[in-house]
Amino acid sequence: MDYNSTNTFGGLENWYTFLVDDLADKRTDELPLLYSPMWPISILLLYFGAVYIWVPNYMKTRKPFELKNFMIGYNLFQVIACYLLIRHFFKHGWTFDYLYSCKLPDYSESASAVGFMYGSYFNYVIKAIELIETVMFALRKKQNQISVLHVYHHACTFSIAWIFAKYVGGSMLTYTIIVNSTVHMFMYSYYLVAIFSKQLPFKLTAVKKFITVFQIVQLMSILVNVGFAMRSSCSIPMVLVFIYLPYMVVLLSMFFNFYFSTYRKGGRRLTSGKETSPSIMQKHKEL
Repeated sequence: MDYNSTNTFGGLENWYTFLVDDLADKRTDELPLLYSPMWPISILLLYFGAVYIWVPNYMKTRKPFELKNFMIGYNLFQVIACYLLIRHFFKHGWTFDYLYSCKLPDYSESASAVGFMYGSYFNYVIKAIELIETVMFALRKKQNQISVLHVYHHACTFSIAWIFAKYVGGSMLTYTIIVNSTVHMFMYSYYLVAIFSKQLPFKLTAVKKFITVFQIVQLMSILVNVGFAMRSSCSIPMVLVFIYLPYMVVLLSMFFNFYFSTYRKGGRRLTSGKETSPSIMQKHKEL
């Protein structure tokens, strides 16, 4: 190996050490599936392979799985997990002023700081488990539900959760975790009840609309939270803020598109004269 190759390799190794060790929250080094970026990259590659290649190929000559009992258990798990996550943050000092107050990451060993760190990690684990939803679509031969936007949503949410757990582990941006977990408690409760919709004496249309509006309000409030974090007087890491911002804008536009096409126009979602891919909100029809 010549000098230039050695120098290049050494430079890459230094950059890797800087990103993985020097910038990271040292308290998270021993947490499973978190230390190296190869963990989330490997999980996402398995996810993409499963939903686009392996499961569809496996299901080509097979009937779709019903998975009713599994979905009941999964939705119930998500409701309980989201509740416990919210409870965990409140137990360690989270308050509603995290929406607008400049709360910086605390990397100390205090009980509240460590509690926030573990809460951020648990959120990452929950987002990893949520990837199962797309695999369920594939096993049930619901490929039309595996839209680009659906996969984008889950892949980005999972990736951002890893970044937050490894590098931040706290701050006013935990507002996103709290409000998202709150919405998901209602959302997965709805999915759970929807499994038994045929046995119900009423329709769930009104609840579906409420969930959609709740999602939109959630995303708008997260943008407000990010806006407060961007104040010049607040030293929140701007890298994370600029990762959050475009993702939330795209997601918000997607939900507005779904809402107006479903509840205002009563027609198909159109973009440049063409029907768009199904929104992630449509998965309630399948879960």
